[in-house]
Amino acid sequence: MGLMVTFVSGPRRSGKSVFIQELIRSEYEKPPHYLRLAAKRGDKRPPQSTGKSPEPCGVASARWLSYECDEIFDVLPTALTEIHRADRYGSVLIEADADPHLRHAYPYDQRIFVLPAPISLREVFRTADEAAGALREVLDDTAAFATEIYGMFFDGQGMIDDDASEPRRAMTASSWRSFLHSPLGDELATRIQLQPSYHGLVESDVVLLNTANGGSLPVADQCMRQIEKLLTRVRGQGSNSPELFRCDPRDVDDPQRVKLFKTLAPMCRRAK
Repeated sequence: MGLMVTFVSGPRRSGKSVFIQELIRSEYEKPPHYLRLAAKRGDKRPPQSTGKSPEPCGVASARWLSYECDEIFDVLPTALTEIHRADRYGSVLIEADADPHLRHAYPYDQRIFVLPAPISLREVFRTADEAAGALREVLDDTAAFATEIYGMFFDGQGMIDDDASEPRRAMTASSWRSFLHSPLGDELATRIQLQPSYHGLVESDVVLLNTANGGSLPVADQCMRQIEKLLTRVRGQGSNSPELFRCDPRDVDDPQRVKLFKTLAPMCRRAK
């Protein structure tokens, strides 16, 4: 067994850093290593040095890792390899914003998604018009992919192909259900219904709606119900479905906070 790598992501200003600090303080017996990922072309910058000695923050090491999107598949594994050389059985907490390039940059052991309490559901979910536009984008992307890889040509009316093709029956309701429960169907349903910054939510192991950041509690409750419906429809009710929590990670008296940290404790206290 080597490194235990946990990926904590979510929109900007969702409280990821505070959540990580609370997790380190409450659950980690051995200080983890910390990586903060930030795109070079984004507006996120490392904190300015004060010239003073840094105060202890409970981590074995801390590093700000800037990346270009086309380099992340090399940059991140290289950084983790360096940590592994120094601490073979260490734990690593990676903090990142909602960048789709990072979702598959490494085979993370756990994925935690943190979102702020929304002011309105439109922050998290697309409107009907936006969903229709997203579906058109998916179909356009599919057409472009088919043209690039398979040499097919689309004229806007349909596919033009000189080769004879066999007739196919229209998809039945059962066929559509099977498709929507496939990995491609998962991605399609996610992309259509959720705003882009929330696409990583579905593939996470734990989802935290942080009530300390954002809007009102009634909207947060409504948002949680919508997320539960989406996850049930996309991933079912089995063990693959993310665990959902709605709490302030700093409120030690909140039962949901207690349950959240109890769920995360095994990854923080693992043995070799």
